[in-house]
Amino acid sequence: MRVACPDCTNPIEASPGEEVVCPACFTRFEAPSSTQVPRRFDVYFPDGTVHPRQTMYALREAIYAGKVPITARLRPDVGSEELVPVYAFPWFAQIYALLGIEPPANAGTRRIAGWQGIRKAGPKAVPPVAHTDEKIKKMVRNASVPALLGLGVAVFFVLFLGAVLIVAL
Repeated sequence: MRVACPDCTNPIEASPGEEVVCPACFTRFEAPSSTQVPRRFDVYFPDGTVHPRQTMYALREAIYAGKVPITARLRPDVGSEELVPVYAFPWFAQIYALLGIEPPANAGTRRIAGWQGIRKAGPKAVPPVAHTDEKIKKMVRNASVPALLGLGVAVFFVLFLGAVLIVAL
């Protein structure tokens, strides 16, 4: 039977109840024992409106477009008759994670494998780096006068000898 990876929805051939590793995202999961996968969902919005018989792909597109809030509830056409939060389905939770929307605080702690989640704190402060010009000025200030004179004299003689050789040739 063909099953979809719960994280990346990659189709994989597997036997019912077999432990499978997704080749696309390396998520380890157990193939469902039944071959029934929800194809359509009734979407219950927080304001009380209902959009019946939405396909999984239409619902994913609506989530990307921001038309379905994370507080919406779904009733799949297969399985139980109770309403399930939209973020309980890995296909939809993945989209919310990509959009940077977190489930409500009382939603649990399940994270999608491979995603780091939203970082609450900003990046760590990086100490300022002294510019190269400032480093050179500091080195010149700290250098001794005889060392600088010796360096200047050495450069002068190298240039002088180079000029003499060019004239001699």
